[in-house]
Amino acid sequence: MAQSTNPRLVMTGHAADGTSIFRIDGAVETFYPFGPSVSSFATFDTQDAVPLPRCPPNGTLFCVTNLPPNYAVPMHRTQSLDYCVVMTGEVVLALDGGEEKTVRAGEFIIRGGANHQWINRTDEPCRIAFVMVGADKVKLGDGTELGETVLNKGSKPEDASSS
Repeated sequence: MAQSTNPRLVMTGHAADGTSIFRIDGAVETFYPFGPSVSSFATFDTQDAVPLPRCPPNGTLFCVTNLPPNYAVPMHRTQSLDYCVVMTGEVVLALDGGEEKTVRAGEFIIRGGANHQWINRTDEPCRIAFVMVGADKVKLGDGTELGETVLNKGSKPEDASSS
């Protein structure tokens, strides 16, 4: 049975100075190549090359993460292009420039090289599925390369700052 709503996609990018920004927050048009009563498709992203850091180098990783209730992962940057789907619960995706988006179960994220933080501000666990693709480092217009930042121990959301 075809789903009646278009899936929501949140996609990160970079401002000219390297600050992480949200490039897209909206519905992705669904198409029905075999007619309206059968399977539908929504294409989230297509790239000829992946201009981002590697994690793992030249490889891929398919995984899920489970964020406990009222928990925040520290601000960090991974060396990968990440395709994510929130499977259960909801999560706040916070960027180093102070912007935040709440992404709920059944919604999608493409996060590439952005300095970010995952925050579960609810009393319910959140599960996110990731496909991480190794890629080249993000290069700013002035030639500066943005590298990976290290994760420290997680915290409660009230202890976490995204600015």
